[in-house]
Amino acid sequence: MRPLGFPARLRIKQRREFLRVQRRGRKHHVRHFLVFVMPRLTAAPQGPVDAASPPEPQPTRLGITVTRKVGNAVVRNRIKRLVREVFRQHRSRLPAGLDIVWVAKQQAAGATFAQVLDDFEALVRRGDLVSPQPGARKR
Repeated sequence: MRPLGFPARLRIKQRREFLRVQRRGRKHHVRHFLVFVMPRLTAAPQGPVDAASPPEPQPTRLGITVTRKVGNAVVRNRIKRLVREVFRQHRSRLPAGLDIVWVAKQQAAGATFAQVLDDFEALVRRGDLVSPQPGARKR
């Protein structure tokens, strides 16, 4: 994998995965987005387990939701490109094993790359991208 690529294994694609993160994850508000963060469920290892090598941590995955209320297809696709690019450039700063879903608010229609990056930085500064317990919700 290229160091700054965005392969399919880093994306949340199925509806049930989006719903799981939105129902059980921690919800955070930033200026242009609602961000849901949940530790990834680890599957039981299949096949023989080698005690000498520790299991490889699961990568942090990203899902993006932009509804039609936000704007037309051009606007929605632009927002998704901005979020993907911020994630792609800064995913090395995130802990492994998280599922993150960004849901665009209507204000996101006019957001620039710098503003999306500011929203990401706000989450990192507050430490909100790390959940203390799996499935715990922030109140």
